[in-house]
Amino acid sequence: MPQQHAGRPVQADHPLTTPPPKERTLQHIETLITHFLQVSWGPVMPANESFQMIEATKGINSYYLTSDGSTMSYRTRIRTPSYAHLQQIPAAIRGSLVSDLIVYLGSIDFVMSDVDR
Repeated sequence: MPQQHAGRPVQADHPLTTPPPKERTLQHIETLITHFLQVSWGPVMPANESFQMIEATKGINSYYLTSDGSTMSYRTRIRTPSYAHLQQIPAAIRGSLVSDLIVYLGSIDFVMSDVDR
């Protein structure tokens, strides 16, 4: 294994994921044009749907993307944990006083600007 990459950086050579080496862009105009188009337009996403979740500081962020095969997504849906934090309030405060609601809202960690995404 050490002989395979002796002195060379380990990097994918796929044109859609990795920009070409600087030496190639300075010597071949076609490579420079391809690099410019990749950077300005971005990668072409295949027509499909994708759902990914990632751990964030306040909980789990989920991302749902729908692509029609162009460089931009057709639909993007982002769900932050603040929405789930607010959904459980009615069940948690049932039978409590209004003063308890104020304390409860201050104790859960939510961001109102995240809820409307």
